[in-house]
Amino acid sequence: MSEPSRVPFDPLDPAAEWAPWRPSDKDPWSAKWAAHLYRRAAFGPTRDELREAVAAGLDATLEKLFATPKEPPGRPRVVFGPPPLNPMTGMPDVSGQAATLRASWLGRLIDGTEPAREKLALFWHNHFATGIQKVNDASLMEQQGEVVFRHALGSFRQMLKDVSRDPAMLVWLDSNQNVKAHPNENYAREVMELFTLGVGHYSEKDVREAARAFTGWHTLDGRFMFMKGEHDFGEKLVLGRRGTWDGNDVLRILLDQPACARFLVRKLYRFLVSETADPPDAFLAPLADAFRKSDYDIAVPVGAILRSKHFFSAHAYRQKVKWPVEYAVGVVRAVGVGVTGRITVNPYSLLGVLELMGQQLYAPPNVKGWEAGRSWLNTATVLARHNFAHALVNGMGDLNEYARRLNVRTFFPAVDPVAFLRRLDITEPAKVVDFYAELLLPGDCRPAVRQKLVAHIGDASPESDAFAQRCRDALFVLLTLPEYQLN
Repeated sequence: MSEPSRVPFDPLDPAAEWAPWRPSDKDPWSAKWAAHLYRRAAFGPTRDELREAVAAGLDATLEKLFATPKEPPGRPRVVFGPPPLNPMTGMPDVSGQAATLRASWLGRLIDGTEPAREKLALFWHNHFATGIQKVNDASLMEQQGEVVFRHALGSFRQMLKDVSRDPAMLVWLDSNQNVKAHPNENYAREVMELFTLGVGHYSEKDVREAARAFTGWHTLDGRFMFMKGEHDFGEKLVLGRRGTWDGNDVLRILLDQPACARFLVRKLYRFLVSETADPPDAFLAPLADAFRKSDYDIAVPVGAILRSKHFFSAHAYRQKVKWPVEYAVGVVRAVGVGVTGRITVNPYSLLGVLELMGQQLYAPPNVKGWEAGRSWLNTATVLARHNFAHALVNGMGDLNEYARRLNVRTFFPAVDPVAFLRRLDITEPAKVVDFYAELLLPGDCRPAVRQKLVAHIGDASPESDAFAQRCRDALFVLLTLPEYQLN
């Protein structure tokens, strides 16, 4: 698997790089850049979305991606009752509810109703990594998902406060064990190391003192509950500031640190721009400064990044490995269609393949979340991507484990990309290859690859089974090219 090429940072002028990009005759707005924007700000375009974006231009496309529909407001909620008991252990078995929760989110990603907000919700889901494997309550995980979705492009200050009181997070980091007699340092440590400041910007004493401030932040019956009798009301010294701080005070002190904005902007850069570069703080300073001045309005750095000259350049283009969710949802949105061209998808059918690719929503491997980058690609996970692409384009697959449990049939038999080609009267070998290359790899399909795929389709009659299979073969090759694994 090829690695994204590295582009040196020196010398780059931050002011020039973060200035808005303006298409020109030399570097026009095109399918290449429209697809790039859709891959980063959303989960890849459908055929119609790509065509509309090219015609509409950059500003209109950004407006569409960030639009919030008036109806329905926000995400539809998934309501769960008590989970069944595992007959072997007698403990609640939330696996079926977890599958419903994951499929519900995947369905929204495929539908693309609020694409940018959903994409940033995935980022914050990984930032505030919390796993159902320990929380063991689908309702609590759904509630946390709603918190990060609601604030995904809003106030980080408010999101941090809400997540710090979120029952799933409190269970995940053992906050019920945080009492004044024996403070538990888990949340105090992670809120500094992983959520706000990063390593090197706090001391072990800061962690111990902050843990005292969070004592009594517990859960009761799935709700946040401040247990006054378990709270340490004494004086604490946190990051050089002394007072009778509680948890809210600690969060405020953390957000007051210049390191906080720098840490968050660097993570946003890695998610939205590049995994191959490690820019100096000075390069990210304009974004971090604007973020702080906005009182942590997430839309400020995100909007600046996605409009910038730097984003529409080789420094960002194909400089990220697609997350499994990005790969699977992107493939489905592009080519998971039936004869009418409409997406014919049952999201449950993605759950098993995503697990094999290395990503289960609502179940990050640990509190640090998914490492991402090259860690997504190994012999097993690349094979899983190839097997998924093969099953999809060939209309294979039946009931998988998750779908069988709920008696829901997978989408694979309904997908027929060749029937859709015939409906559009795209039957010449070169036009078939160009149709899918422009949708999946606009401007990036190597001439030698194109030539081989055109030759493979050859002179088979458009109505023949041989033509259909060769078209599927060509589509499979495009979906498994090294460059298609890059975002």
